[in-house]
Amino acid sequence: MIWGPVLPAAVVFLVGLNLRPAVTSLGSALPDVATAPGVNGAVAAVLVALPLWVCGTGALLAPRLQALLGTQRTVRVALVLLALAQVVRVADGPGVLIAGTVLVCVAIALIATMLPLLVGAKSTASSVCYTLSLGCGSTAGALITPWIVAHSSWRLGLAGWAVLAAAALPFTRRLEGVRPGHGVVSPLPVARSGPAWGLTVYFGLVSTVTFLVMGWLPAILRDAGVPADVAGACLSLSMVIGLPMMWLVPWWLHRRRQQPVLLAVLVVPSMVGVVGLLVAPTVMPWLWASGLGVGMGGVALALTSIPRRAGGRADVTTALSAMVQGGGYFIAGVGALACGLVHAVTRSWAVSLVMILIVLCGQAGAGLAAVRPGVVRAGAVPRQRTASRPGRVGQRQCQ
Repeated sequence: MIWGPVLPAAVVFLVGLNLRPAVTSLGSALPDVATAPGVNGAVAAVLVALPLWVCGTGALLAPRLQALLGTQRTVRVALVLLALAQVVRVADGPGVLIAGTVLVCVAIALIATMLPLLVGAKSTASSVCYTLSLGCGSTAGALITPWIVAHSSWRLGLAGWAVLAAAALPFTRRLEGVRPGHGVVSPLPVARSGPAWGLTVYFGLVSTVTFLVMGWLPAILRDAGVPADVAGACLSLSMVIGLPMMWLVPWWLHRRRQQPVLLAVLVVPSMVGVVGLLVAPTVMPWLWASGLGVGMGGVALALTSIPRRAGGRADVTTALSAMVQGGGYFIAGVGALACGLVHAVTRSWAVSLVMILIVLCGQAGAGLAAVRPGVVRAGAVPRQRTASRPGRVGQRQCQ
């Protein structure tokens, strides 16, 4: 039946849509949020930096919660938390806004860590739906939220995305994964593996560039003399061009073997875009934005590689996902903070753009290690003990 392979992929897409709007909507509505009583510059800076650090912490906690609840219930609990936190965080002052954003990011991290396990190593359809949902969610959050804010308020612009989490919740009963009590792997032993480190560093550096592009591209262009509407349109173009890359990259990984070629396709256009912003930002801003948009597909390469590097073991997939996303987001947080501080000190984007070029060079090196054949060896990774009897992987989880 056609629904056999299609329905799980559709559920993965619906769940994955929730991983970006709660963050990108906050960024796009931040100028309006900053005008609210009690929300000063320091609060705004915290709100910008929170997602990377909190998502890193939440990802490292995911394997333990999965051992207690199982895959399906972990995703359902995270979706409920995500929906409630998005509504609650706009209900009061800056303290509630910050606390709610922390809970939002924890929920996102839990879902993001579980999804590579649900996607699996061999399902092209699920892999494509997973990475494509990230691109669609990012684009929707950045483009639709300003329209909602203009016609209503920033509170509705942020809280309205809770509808996505509520819509996905009933379909999680279709998800399969690890049952409660199944032995899981701690992220720490996975760190003994070279492929795991290559993938973690690559994901961290890709996330650094992606975060900086989404946060700074309009400001870089506007400071260079590009009109505000053109600068905003360039960001939109960059994110829209990233969408087909979210489809192409998983397809390439599942169908092709020349992964270093794919790595070059992702890194070189980003380098061209950064050099263009550094040398002649006002000449062809559309071209520079397009190159950066192509580079956003690097996120899809990292996430699609997680179940493949785990060698088919569900417990190792969870642990590797926790390490790659947890450690990667911490790396991205450090990179984004460093570039931000340099810009604040120098009052210029030149040094920050040079730093991004250096990050892209590191991304290329880490990417070569990430795409090199190899898996996390199952025998070298012990399972954590749990009080319950282990269940089977691949069967529907107990409710």
